[in-house]
Amino acid sequence: MGRARDERIHQHRQDAVIRAFALCVLAVVLAGCNGGTVDRHALKRDAEKVGSLATEGELLANDISKGASTKYFARVHAKELSRAASNFADALARRPMSPGIETRVRRLSKLAGKVSRELERLHLHPTDRTVAASLKRPLLDDADAADQLSK
Repeated sequence: MGRARDERIHQHRQDAVIRAFALCVLAVVLAGCNGGTVDRHALKRDAEKVGSLATEGELLANDISKGASTKYFARVHAKELSRAASNFADALARRPMSPGIETRVRRLSKLAGKVSRELERLHLHPTDRTVAASLKRPLLDDADAADQLSK
């Protein structure tokens, strides 16, 4: 019994390290990508990144809803994802835009803000399975909406 528990803890730690690494890579990628004029290519790239944040949030919400994530990991991971989405929302609201895509850029900015708020709820309730379960579908829908804006 003790050995199985130790193996589960070890596996959970390995999973946490892998996710933390993925988050670090994501943060590095996102760090320099929020400047300049939003053209069609930048809109596609930013929409893909917002979709990726929503998808990662859904995966985290799924883990929390199953009790498969530690409180501290969930809190920190959700905050980092929320901050990244918030940065996109702010940057997209302020950056100059190429003509003809203004509506799509505004929609993406609002979507990024929505993703940020949902992820902030996970940050504030890192052990609440009900909150996490209630955010899984909205985050998946957000990822789908971002995918549509990337086309």
